[in-house]
Amino acid sequence: NWEFLAYIFNNGAWYNSNEVYEIVKPSAEAWLKKHSIAEITEQLDNFYKQKRKIIVELAKKPNIDTEAKFKILLNIIRIDCVYIWVAHILEYILLPKLKTETTKYIKGDVNKFIGDASYPTKKNALEQMEEEIKHGADFAALAKKYGWMRARDGFARPYNKKEIAEHALEIKNKKGHKYPVIPKPLKKLFSEARELVFLRTQRTDVYYELIFLARPIIKEMAKKFHIPFSQLKYYTVQSLVNGKPKKYPKNFSCIGYKDEFVCFDKPIIKDEVFNKSSEIKGIVAQTGIIKGVVKVVMKVQELGKVKKGDILVTYMTSPNFLPAMKLAAGFVTDEGGLTCHAAIVAREMKKPCVIGTKNATKIFKDGDIIEVDANKGIVKKIK
Repeated sequence: NWEFLAYIFNNGAWYNSNEVYEIVKPSAEAWLKKHSIAEITEQLDNFYKQKRKIIVELAKKPNIDTEAKFKILLNIIRIDCVYIWVAHILEYILLPKLKTETTKYIKGDVNKFIGDASYPTKKNALEQMEEEIKHGADFAALAKKYGWMRARDGFARPYNKKEIAEHALEIKNKKGHKYPVIPKPLKKLFSEARELVFLRTQRTDVYYELIFLARPIIKEMAKKFHIPFSQLKYYTVQSLVNGKPKKYPKNFSCIGYKDEFVCFDKPIIKDEVFNKSSEIKGIVAQTGIIKGVVKVVMKVQELGKVKKGDILVTYMTSPNFLPAMKLAAGFVTDEGGLTCHAAIVAREMKKPCVIGTKNATKIFKDGDIIEVDANKGIVKKIK
């Protein structure tokens, strides 16, 4: 009973509401009193192992009807999406508690302490790959095992052997995370926080790997309807299941309430830029002030345009953004909280970072010169 009772997707962005979170909050808090977030990450891991096996075997069976395979796949992904959304309500509940309780024991930069102390002890897929690299694993084998991390839209190409080798050079002198000393009264709370930060990456790792493994099934659907594989992502799932392929409208938007779901062929909310000075505010993830050239990245294929010293502006980051993040001088994101991927990486790399600006990718464009004041949480265009 933690479902989002209402949501809107408009102009490429998901809209959330504290009022909606508040409806779900009581049942989630009641569950947390008797359970732990570790139970969710363990449950997701078991789900992943079971469904991964099913998808791999299903993809190899030519005697099963293509539509039947596709429906089985969609049911798996539908369940998997529960884990995608559950992290948001958990963060909504946990983050205020972290701030309130940490302030009682920690002086100075509370946000930095929360970020450093919340760094998970469990390793995500990228960290597992890096461990295998350090132990001398074959690059070709690693590309086959972890290549899906680059294809996080489900259709992009995976990492190749050369890129894994390049990554191996980049992490040669990488040091482990340095944890701060956590006061005893806060240890249980930060144990939960670490599980939540791990869940944020684990949920998308599972989602995108399952999608990647299902490519043979998805390609069968593309072939059946004579649609190029790379174009299939522009068609609605429902139309493919019904056997009548239909593309998403160019200005696709949707709204959901309880069990009702309605799609539109135009925006249902008019975006308005209230700040005419091209200055926006967000949450400070890592302090510092930096000026640089904007590179707006909305998908993996665009990472290559980020050069050394640029400012990476994106909706949110994920592990496959790391090559670009290493080159960038600072980061600005539309989404995210203190435990998000961009915040964690920024603190690790000691690079100025402002998150949760809501509309940085709409305000700024490639080539703009901006100043990121991550001491005050202000980003502004200066040229």
